[in-house]
Amino acid sequence: MRGISKAKRRLLAALTVSACFAFPPVFSRAAGPGEAPANPAQVMLEKASKALGENKPWTTRVEKGLHIAWNTEGWGTLKADYTRSVKKPDKLKIDQDNSAYDHPFFRMYYCNGGDVWYMTNLNPGRNPQVTANMKTLLERVDGIAFYLASCDTFFSVTQVPSDSLLPGNGLARAGCVLRGDTTLFDVDATTHILARRIENKGARIYILEDYRNVQGHTVPFHVTIYDEGKKTNEFLWQEIKFDEKLEDAMFDENRPPKP
Repeated sequence: MRGISKAKRRLLAALTVSACFAFPPVFSRAAGPGEAPANPAQVMLEKASKALGENKPWTTRVEKGLHIAWNTEGWGTLKADYTRSVKKPDKLKIDQDNSAYDHPFFRMYYCNGGDVWYMTNLNPGRNPQVTANMKTLLERVDGIAFYLASCDTFFSVTQVPSDSLLPGNGLARAGCVLRGDTTLFDVDATTHILARRIENKGARIYILEDYRNVQGHTVPFHVTIYDEGKKTNEFLWQEIKFDEKLEDAMFDENRPPKP
């Protein structure tokens, strides 16, 4: 269980990657007489949020595809059929089935109204780290729009350096500070589409690719996460849908009694 718990922490930390979601942000306008000039970094992120369709509200989102966890401790590289279902404002279910890939287990995670639990095979439980990660995912489900609404500081970076993951040429970088933590966003300077997000003082990097239009939302179907320079997680979505009917009962399965 120690190895499984660590894998859960790595997996759930990765889940914030697909936060290309949408509640309407307040987009910038030109400063009027006597007003301070608009912050260039904030304007850049507002354009990126709009380019992703985050101004189009939604109630439910379902993602289905393949999740790969690279070089996990005690397991090696894991693959799983993976479904993530969100129902605003406070319901989330993650269904991770590894059984088709020579790994005889499945995992399910639930967040419902602030209560968080998990099921590993037939064993239910609760864990403080799982709770924190699931709540963070729900908190940031609106993507860049969340940061625009929540951050108190925005800043621009003059030049995006090239590295082995992405060339800096053609990208623009902005950052924001949320509760003392800095997040950097690299966006295409022409299309304003988000290409990379950097967190944890540069230790965690999300690469977002294969963007497609789904019901007015521009979403990445290929997401890769690097921690400390090593590829740790990869999501290859096969299907993403918005505003599908999701019964509340699916977010209340396998709930263990509270201690």
